[in-house]
Amino acid sequence: MMRKVSEIMIKDYITIDSLWGIRRIQDIAEETGVECFPVTDNGRIIGVLTRNDLIKAHPNRIALDAMSGAVKYIEHDESIWKAKEALDAKDTDMLLVTRENEVVGVITRQALNYELGKHVDLLTCLNKSDYIYYKAVELLRQGSEISIVFFDVNNFGYINKELGHAIGDKILKEIALLLKENTPDEAYLCRYGGDEFVLLIACCAEDCKAFAEKLIRTIKDHEFSQNTTVNVSAGIAGGRRRGSRKTDISKTVSDLINIASLASTRAKMETNNLVLGFCGFIDEIAI
Repeated sequence: MMRKVSEIMIKDYITIDSLWGIRRIQDIAEETGVECFPVTDNGRIIGVLTRNDLIKAHPNRIALDAMSGAVKYIEHDESIWKAKEALDAKDTDMLLVTRENEVVGVITRQALNYELGKHVDLLTCLNKSDYIYYKAVELLRQGSEISIVFFDVNNFGYINKELGHAIGDKILKEIALLLKENTPDEAYLCRYGGDEFVLLIACCAEDCKAFAEKLIRTIKDHEFSQNTTVNVSAGIAGGRRRGSRKTDISKTVSDLINIASLASTRAKMETNNLVLGFCGFIDEIAI
């Protein structure tokens, strides 16, 4: 499940008055460990003061002189990944969280990075599956076609049993690197779990078939640790819309991933290790 901003926001945040002196605010920052402060004027938030602002400012100045940039907002029900994109795009260290036009909390870059660290696979350094769900939902909301390519390592249990889990882990890291190096900027990659990887591409299934075949060959031709022969199977699911979307978008994404997963299992029996599990109209998906 995608975590929302409301789940990690700071509800009991500390505000500072725009006329307070920098030295006073520095003392508050040291006592509380707070990195960013909303700056208020007559109870209205007018800006943000960050730790970097405090470091640069003369201690005899006031918050109004030292605060950086305009106030940035994000809705409480947005994904934490959306918050990261907002922080990066707006070059700020804090977002004010709103619900029905009322500020209900703040989210800082420090708190967000801590949370996002839980959603990165430690072995491969790839994002975990919730990132793919987020990007897929975003693309569908924007009206894009999407396809899911589900990669599954063939006979990985045998590799672990015969060579040991340390070598198995090393092979997974090598596969992750190969996929990452050969994934275009407009596509998104994650480690789905175990020996499974998922690639999200903004196109229909037929258009990414050749790309999936290339990745399968790249992994097959690679010289892995201890000269281990490694192959992957891939299943693809994706389609074209022919009308307005009436179904739940999150369910559509889940369905596509499930269909691609089942197709990757069937692909293990195919000579080319590839199966198009779904390539019809995307509004007809059913399991």
